[in-house]
Amino acid sequence: MSDLHYSSLLNALQALFPATALSKWKITALEGAGGGAFRVQCADIDWVARYYGDEKKALYVHGRKEYAILKQLSGSNLSPKVATRYKEWFFLYWLQGEHLTHQSLFSTYLKPLAEKIAILHQHTPLGFPLNLNHELLIYWQSIDRKRLSAKWLRLQQHFLRQPRCNLIKYAPAHMDLHVENILLSDSSIKFIDWEYAADIDTADSLMTFFATNQLNEAQQNTFLDYYYSYHCHYAQSRETDVYSVKELRKRIFSREPFIFYMMLMWYEVRWQQTKDGSFLIMSEPLRRYFSLTN
Repeated sequence: MSDLHYSSLLNALQALFPATALSKWKITALEGAGGGAFRVQCADIDWVARYYGDEKKALYVHGRKEYAILKQLSGSNLSPKVATRYKEWFFLYWLQGEHLTHQSLFSTYLKPLAEKIAILHQHTPLGFPLNLNHELLIYWQSIDRKRLSAKWLRLQQHFLRQPRCNLIKYAPAHMDLHVENILLSDSSIKFIDWEYAADIDTADSLMTFFATNQLNEAQQNTFLDYYYSYHCHYAQSRETDVYSVKELRKRIFSREPFIFYMMLMWYEVRWQQTKDGSFLIMSEPLRRYFSLTN
């Protein structure tokens, strides 16, 4: 962990628990979550500490948003529970559970996963709308200028000019669902790491989910069968009776190019922020998709 994060976290723990010596805390850096996430343990305290600095604000990520979202979802059985906040840190109760393999999650557990996502999409909006065009403008200002080209500028302008319309339903979405953020806890699927969560058209959120996890066509269709069946059974008829599974898939995949472009731009922003070469490796197939390679 960085000295800055460590020192800041110690200051937060000292302020929250002034009677506890700092040497009593066991602090473990957690992988993923873009850095700045730690498990903190002392006596009966077992929390996740999450830090939000300036660099994450360029990615529509900030602590107040995630804190407010998790408070709203506290009774949903979808997410960890909030413990407290202190300045740029907030703390969640540690969620015991198992990370499933990609193969297991998208075969054996695909039905309960689809149902959990459908439950989230039935929740009332959380009050944090995600304007993707606005995000593209921010991303454009945050990437390495030496990697840009006239063709890339035309591509950016093309996506910014696309009209937005309601394709399926405006609803809450996690927006970063993959094996590391999906947990089997108490025999139930739960989602962790909600820093990118927002309100958005479910066509965008489901296309992001398919693309992030590289689901094949058979897995996509099985997921949509489960998702649609659960949605039809529990949602109001006015939300479901105009769509078949085939129409649902068509509307989701109409957003494929836009979501692929958003993913490309996210990788490029993260490369610029961290200089971690893995982000360039992940962006390369998308650069080829848009014919941006030299």
